[in-house]
Amino acid sequence: MAGVRWGPLSLGTRDRLLAAARRSPLTYDHEGSTLDPSRRTAPGVRSHHLDVGVGSADFAAARAALRTWVPQRGISALIEPQGQPVVPGASVLVVLRCGPFSVVAPDRIVAVIDEPRHFAFAYGTLPGHPERGEESFSVEHRSDDTVWATIRVQAEAATLLARAGAPAVRWLQTAALRRYLAAVADHVRADRASRIAGDLEP
Repeated sequence: MAGVRWGPLSLGTRDRLLAAARRSPLTYDHEGSTLDPSRRTAPGVRSHHLDVGVGSADFAAARAALRTWVPQRGISALIEPQGQPVVPGASVLVVLRCGPFSVVAPDRIVAVIDEPRHFAFAYGTLPGHPERGEESFSVEHRSDDTVWATIRVQAEAATLLARAGAPAVRWLQTAALRRYLAAVADHVRADRASRIAGDLEP
């Protein structure tokens, strides 16, 4: 069973949890809603935005950040299986170490948008996740040439423990959303610095 576990995941446990995730249904009924404003019918919609760059090169870096799970790494989470591409239908485990414990959150990628000036994906919760709902990650190259990252969450507590600690959970989630965005911005800045350094080389 996913959720809070003692110690790091063994390979056997990881494989067993992944197998269970792949055959499990989503635990909510508004699939794709965080990428479709017309379908926002679930409670608890929250959006956070950050200007992360300017121009096509910064947009390419921001897109690459989402494709390689940079936001999740920004909260020190691991994605299992490692190296999993961001493709519709893929099931993953988002694993966060908290002291001696591992919090294992199973999710499935339910939607991907891949357009010349917009890249986004959403994943939804599976059984064992402490929440029930969906989270999306989006980067957009806007008409004024700025690049914006957006994280949108439409979820509610799935367990009695999570509901009992709702204020603390909400605070932690808000902090996580900000770290997601900061990780994308840091990735774009590092990529830009690398490009500039390359241009300066003789």
